[in-house]
Amino acid sequence: MSLNRLFRLISVALLTLFLAFAVSLVWMEWHAYRNGASSVPALRHLRQALVAMEKLSAERGPANAYMGAAPDESAALRQNLHTARQATDARLAELRASLEADTGLRQSGTLERIKTVQDRLEFVRTNVDAVGQQAPQLRTDNGVLASVNGMVDLMPQMIRVVADLGGEVDRADPTLRDGLAAVRAAASLREYAGQVGSRFVPPLIAHRKLTQEEVVEIGRLYGRIELLRNLLATQTAEYSGKPAFAQALEMVDRQYFDSGFQFLDYLLQMGLGSGEYNVTPADLYKYYVPQMKAITDLRDLLLDDMMAQAERHNTQARNILALVVALTVVACLFFQLLMVLIRRRVVQPLVQATDLVAGLVEGRLEQEIPQTPHDDEIGAMMRALRVLKQRMRERNSLAREREALITQLQTSSNTDFLTGVLNRRAFYSHGQQQMSVAQRYRRELAVILFDIDHFKRINDTYGHQAGDAILRGVAQTVSGLLRKVDVLARYGGEEFIVLLPESDLVQSASVAEKLRQALEQRDFEVDGGMHIKVSASFGVAAISGEHGLEHLIRQADQALYRAKKLGRNRVELAGHNQQADSEVH
Repeated sequence: MSLNRLFRLISVALLTLFLAFAVSLVWMEWHAYRNGASSVPALRHLRQALVAMEKLSAERGPANAYMGAAPDESAALRQNLHTARQATDARLAELRASLEADTGLRQSGTLERIKTVQDRLEFVRTNVDAVGQQAPQLRTDNGVLASVNGMVDLMPQMIRVVADLGGEVDRADPTLRDGLAAVRAAASLREYAGQVGSRFVPPLIAHRKLTQEEVVEIGRLYGRIELLRNLLATQTAEYSGKPAFAQALEMVDRQYFDSGFQFLDYLLQMGLGSGEYNVTPADLYKYYVPQMKAITDLRDLLLDDMMAQAERHNTQARNILALVVALTVVACLFFQLLMVLIRRRVVQPLVQATDLVAGLVEGRLEQEIPQTPHDDEIGAMMRALRVLKQRMRERNSLAREREALITQLQTSSNTDFLTGVLNRRAFYSHGQQQMSVAQRYRRELAVILFDIDHFKRINDTYGHQAGDAILRGVAQTVSGLLRKVDVLARYGGEEFIVLLPESDLVQSASVAEKLRQALEQRDFEVDGGMHIKVSASFGVAAISGEHGLEHLIRQADQALYRAKKLGRNRVELAGHNQQADSEVH
């Protein structure tokens, strides 16, 4: 094994070990950043779910008021219910669209639960409408209770949705766990506060006392609310030093646990006593529901704080990831630089001289011969190799110049010096190839032969310089109207010839007519600013049978002669007007 190969293997092994360590470090930081980045959209989903649950819970207030409304209050309360339903539908639709747009949640059970809530909500609303449309004396306890319970029974699904999305937040950023527990406690407190108010609706509508089952259920809800109050106080203890949170907690105690509970206690005492509440479901909706706003305000404040924390964590994780990546790149570059320096100062001088000599012997002049700053034997050899390389390049350069000159001479020999198009010899060479291809594969091929009418008169009248200008202008005009595959050549004197591959006689005649019209319509400017108009006669022939190129040109020439005989400035086709041909010849 050569020293160069051995050094390369050692370098690769060391670099592989280093990269394995660096990649594992970057992967851990990337995982932390990705989780942090996912915590922000997870929190947005959670907020949407909490707001949707709140709107669904809040819809019970106007629904209860509508079911207990007197006929003169029904229209206004019906409008309030319609507005609440629109808000609920909008939030549920927004939550559903957001989860459907998330590839990780698109096929989850969370989305199915939202769909279930939307489907069952329509049925529950139908029951509410049925009760509200009945005359007050016809509304039964069972009907009202079924409608109230129907709305309440939707909440377990929404609570599961909130729990699922809260789990996504917890997995994305475990440091948000305390705030998440506080948010859940606030959301549950809002829900149970709404449920306990709804339990008074059937007795209010029926103007009766509370049943034993209703008292037990209200007591159970009281217990849960008190438990959640204590849990919320514990979970928000760390926020007590922040004025905004302290004020929000104070508002919850003042608005709900003082004012709201006083109202509920009054209803409870009336329900246990006479059953004369002097309160309608509309009054319950009007005075009790607003007291719960402090709970949702606290929930939103907690969510805003969690969102700010998630964004800070995401920024920190991104900065750490960027730092780790940058350090990894710098370390890799440093390692590579170190290996390069060792290779250049220790290994490469030992093997490079041999490689360079072998390369020059084989003619590989593109390889670089490095400048060596050290005045030693290898440096002297490198200088000698540079001189040898320069001599070999000079020799190769002379060879390339000779080949370029030969190519230029070949091009000149194929080009008409005056017009710049192919000359007659080059046309025959190219035409023979096209003829062979056309005959072999049975393809169309045509020739247009034309010359300038009365060209001798132009030379005699305006001089040969004017005639040369006319020839150049004709070649330029015709070249601009032909396809790239068509071949134009100066056939001799004022005669030009065009080879048209893949063209039959009719198509070629159309091309010839287009060329004739273009030449007839153009004014050619000669020296002195003089303008001269010319015309041209055209003969067209297409391939037929096994005849060669000479036969094709001869047919085109006969057609051209016929065009001149018939008055010039026209297009004649080979094989047409045989009588005129016989007269000409």
